[in-house]
Amino acid sequence: MDSFFTAVTWLGSLYVLLPSTALLTLLLLMAGRSSDAALLGISLPVTTIAVHLIKLAVRRPRPEAPGLPISMPPDWSFPSAHTAQATAFFMVLALIAIRRLPPRLSLPTALCGMLIVAGVGYSRIYLQVHYPTDVIGGLVVAIIIVMLVQKSLLHLPLHTRNKDPRQG
Repeated sequence: MDSFFTAVTWLGSLYVLLPSTALLTLLLLMAGRSSDAALLGISLPVTTIAVHLIKLAVRRPRPEAPGLPISMPPDWSFPSAHTAQATAFFMVLALIAIRRLPPRLSLPTALCGMLIVAGVGYSRIYLQVHYPTDVIGGLVVAIIIVMLVQKSLLHLPLHTRNKDPRQG
């Protein structure tokens, strides 16, 4: 299972999520979905910055575990950046899917994202680089930030308001 969870944990890495965010943000902009693009393009960077600032403030050491299947990250433990980043990215995708797709497509999209977030969070514990509370902290930080970004965007005069296609 070490190889499986090592692969799953990469789904919360910025090496995967930053290019994905950049590409999807560009595609959303090209499709005239500026508010969706802004939500995606702002949420991940803000979440990443916030998590690393919290790590510096809390300074919780990582678990002591000999013989890890991966190398121990050099930064602090709380909160889990991988979990927070995956949560921010996949939560935004779920929100966009729920707003833009019919329920038969949006529900599986949202559930798939939730499974990936759960997998990334569990992988961090399984790989012994985080405590469970680190993962919960990362999850909570990302949810709060995505909700704040979404609320803030409602007050900005974006060029297109991205009318819901289900409303005609």
